[in-house]
Amino acid sequence: MTSNERIVMSVTITLCLVIIGVVGALIMAIFDPTVPDDQIFAIISPAFQTVVGGFIGLITGIKMGASESQQLREQENATE
Repeated sequence: MTSNERIVMSVTITLCLVIIGVVGALIMAIFDPTVPDDQIFAIISPAFQTVVGGFIGLITGIKMGASESQQLREQENATE
């Protein structure tokens, strides 16, 4: 496993854990009769979107960088 693959895997696992935590907190809050649901959605929705968007951007950047460096290596090998 290359270092890029390890980074992508650790980011993916972290993203999964964050999503599980946020969904778990959301479910607990929805079933708690003392907490108003509209406030929970107002608090969690932007944070959830920010975290997911950030991680997806990070994974995409790593993948694009890896494919660009692979293309450069292939071009260098073709010219030699």
